[in-house]
Amino acid sequence: MLFEWPDNLVTELAHKRCVIFLGAGISATAKNKDGNSPLTWGRFISEIKSISRGNSLQYIDEMIAQQNYLPALQAISDDTDPGRYSSFLKDKFQRPGFLPSPVHEAIKELNSKIVVTTNFDKIYDGLCSEHGYIIANYNDPIGKMVSTIKSPENLVIKAHGTIDDIDNLVFTEKQYYDAKARYPEFYQILNALFLTHTVVFLGYSLNDPDINLLLETASNSISKSSPHYVVIEEGAQKEKLKYWQDCYNIYALEYGPDYTHLPAKIEELKNLVATERIEKSLPQ
Repeated sequence: MLFEWPDNLVTELAHKRCVIFLGAGISATAKNKDGNSPLTWGRFISEIKSISRGNSLQYIDEMIAQQNYLPALQAISDDTDPGRYSSFLKDKFQRPGFLPSPVHEAIKELNSKIVVTTNFDKIYDGLCSEHGYIIANYNDPIGKMVSTIKSPENLVIKAHGTIDDIDNLVFTEKQYYDAKARYPEFYQILNALFLTHTVVFLGYSLNDPDINLLLETASNSISKSSPHYVVIEEGAQKEKLKYWQDCYNIYALEYGPDYTHLPAKIEELKNLVATERIEKSLPQ
């Protein structure tokens, strides 16, 4: 049975008090002219493993089998020629020319003040930049982000960097901790967003490395009366869902057995938010 969108989440979105986080599952709804879509995490890890030198394959396979993707990716990165690694990323995320999907359009029409994406492709931010949104990378001058948050313009934050700048992608645990050390002001802003806004994660699974890198920030925002949400496929372990609630104040909304059920739910959310804004005379 599909979930109903919580009334409080719809209200927070209507009043632009909700921060939307976008993961790889949203990018996976896009296609290029050949009908191909970006890789989700499971497929990406399996394919990039093939370009490593092979020195750590047993360990990598063990980590992948456990869906423990962060150490697997770190080992692959450490065991791969940097030029080949960079070319692989561009071949998979930049050169195919992916186009925004109706899901991307619906999310943009939610008109959220702040959208954070851990995707380093340019599908969603490319769509938004055409409409005057400000795009800020985690390593941009912090004043750009702060001034936009205070301004009327909408903001898209690239929390893990952009495919245009391979050298500054946040893609492994080591890169994450290096970025936290070099750009502490950015992570202070992320922490503030978790403390002051309702957050909804779209396009993630509970095992995705990019969402797991954010949980350390989310753990500082425990307020049982103001939960955050993650929209996921059915079938997650109940114990893990309980762990997320207790440790991160994040509640799961399970939309169905696979990603084909997600677009209709996001379209439904867009319509609910639009109706709420009309009924309460809020700007669309």
